[in-house]
Amino acid sequence: MKKTYLLILAAAALMLGACTHNTHFELDMPQDENPQKYPAPNGVGFLGNDLDWEDIADTESIIDHLSFTVTGSNGVMEKQEFSSAEDASEWMLPLPVGEYDVLVSANMDTMNGFMVSENLPTKADHTLPSIYAWLSDVSSNPDQVWHGITHVIVEKDKMTTSHTDLDRLLALFTLQIKNVPAGTVIDVKLRNAAEYVTLTEEYEPGHYGLPSKSISEDVTLGQLTADNALSAIDEFKVFPTATGLANTILLFHIKTNQGLELDYTGVAPAMENGCKYTLEMDYNVLNPYMLITASTTINEWTEQWAVSGEILDPIALK
Repeated sequence: MKKTYLLILAAAALMLGACTHNTHFELDMPQDENPQKYPAPNGVGFLGNDLDWEDIADTESIIDHLSFTVTGSNGVMEKQEFSSAEDASEWMLPLPVGEYDVLVSANMDTMNGFMVSENLPTKADHTLPSIYAWLSDVSSNPDQVWHGITHVIVEKDKMTTSHTDLDRLLALFTLQIKNVPAGTVIDVKLRNAAEYVTLTEEYEPGHYGLPSKSISEDVTLGQLTADNALSAIDEFKVFPTATGLANTILLFHIKTNQGLELDYTGVAPAMENGCKYTLEMDYNVLNPYMLITASTTINEWTEQWAVSGEILDPIALK
């Protein structure tokens, strides 16, 4: 179970709505014309798909790429890609009787800046190859992507439905800084995001997409200037924090309207897969080193940041 964190920072409190499980849509699978594609000494069955959104907020999301990878303990491997859920509804997979693992990914293609590769299985609890995903440009702010894994048993002359919950992969980060003086420019970067994720490894029970231990290059989030007294970076999508690291590092390079150049650092809790984080700050109380601490409350599956209180200066606390 994930947690909701309350960050202590100089700003008004802001809490995003909780994520809700399992908004349902269905892919109807008609029969394939060639049910004998594989040797099937014990007979043939058929596999279709039933996909659920993990977060109700994703209900209206557009899917323009769906990928299915199906592997069995009998050595069968099938891959298929579709340009939409509607296209996928034309597909039903005939398979020899047996046990299978199914990986479904949505929008995780090169058009969205993603690279995907695979290797031999590294876990005994499923037959899927180890499948890795990474961004060709970590600062590209791609569209959100989803994925999920299920295990099914295909029986003779029966239609088996693979029920897959589609989890968000990318964390969404929003930064708001009020009272930025006219003529001041703030460049913001994020450090400690994972270099890649392993889609076939769990990061917690039942949830796949384990972040790598290695970190990517710094993610360029954008440039903030004075704009109606509030500057913002809205829902920038990044990989979760690398496995084993406890913090997200925010780097602020400030060029003041008086020509000074300043480098400030914010240390925040780690970001998790598919979760939303919002940080509200006041330019007038920024420090060279800001410790963004957290108290903990419980929320069903989402870790989120809400902001309230004071910036802590660790040097002053000594």
